[in-house]
This record gives sequence, C-alpha cells and structure tokens, in this order.
Amino acid sequence: MAPQTFPDVPFFVLFGMVIMWFVMIKLLFNRLEAAHPEKYAAMGRPSLFLRNSVASSWATMRFLVTREHRTLNDSYLSRLSDAMLVFFAIYLLLFFGMVFFVSRVHAS
Repeated sequence: MAPQTFPDVPFFVLFGMVIMWFVMIKLLFNRLEAAHPEKYAAMGRPSLFLRNSVASSWATMRFLVTREHRTLNDSYLSRLSDAMLVFFAIYLLLFFGMVFFVSRVHAS
C-alpha cells in the first residue's frame, strides 16, 4: 500500500466509528428518556441535534465516564454505557494514533 493512501484507511474506519457513535448515542438517549425520565431530564434532555448543547454533551460524557448508569439498575443501559465507554477509548486511541502517524509521515 502506498504511503499516501495508508491514512485513507484509518480515516474511513474513524468515519464509520463516528456513525456508530451516533447510533449508540441515540440508543442511549432513547433508553434514558423511556426508562429513566428523571435522569434524562437531569442531564438536560439531550438529543443528537435539536437540544444539543455543550452542557448536555458534557452531562452525557460525565454519565458514561463516571458510570452513573450503575445507580439506575438497568442491565441494558449498563451494557450499552460500558460498551460506549470502551468504544470511545478505542476511537481516541485510533484518532491520536492516526494523527501521530500522519504527522510523522509528513515530517519525513
């Protein structure tokens, strides 16, 4: 594979991961709204686009990172939240790995 095309592969993988993230976020919001409306309201009634704000995005990430789902005793929500946290960590590793690789290729 030519060095110029190698970054294209991770780019498309990361792009696909962004689409998957949106799907998982939508599943999370739907579950919170349907099964845990109090928690959903406390998070600012987040959505993908309409009520999206920095505060609701921060509340969503805090919910995932601090594993607030544990207090809700919802096994589906717990599995989804844990999977999202792992998925996000993998995404960050791939993203920063690609940035590092591309910067090294262009520096040489």
